[in-house]
Amino acid sequence: MLIIKLQHLSDIEFSINLPAPADKLIELATSFEDYPQYLESSIKSVKILEKTDQETITEEILIFRSVFSHEIIQKSKHSMIGENQTHSEVIFGPFKGTIVDVLFEKNETGTKVSVNADYKIALKYKILSPIIRQKYKIILTGFLYKMNAKLI
Repeated sequence: MLIIKLQHLSDIEFSINLPAPADKLIELATSFEDYPQYLESSIKSVKILEKTDQETITEEILIFRSVFSHEIIQKSKHSMIGENQTHSEVIFGPFKGTIVDVLFEKNETGTKVSVNADYKIALKYKILSPIIRQKYKIILTGFLYKMNAKLI
């Protein structure tokens, strides 16, 4: 079951119940260089630039296909909050300041995954905000479903 709740123009919050185990989903969610295999139409590549015990810095090349095709390079900082929550922040690019928190909670049928995203869009992309917003929801939901499918 997928529940999507839009807070205000920049927030996306939803939860989804998946049959896969939480620890395996977290493992896939933190395998950043594998992201293109789940989102081949949206992510061209992910490269790890720096990795410590506390955080990982990645560079992503995103692909946008709507009225025109466009590639965007961004950098993100990823960390774990406790054992079951990921925290990602875009630190470079037109979506700088975007934050995505994902909580993985074990339940009786597998895992409840809760996503809270507060995304920011550079002024020159504001006109595309509705398209980007819709795409963001699709990307995050598709990502979770594809990870789940790999595990079951």
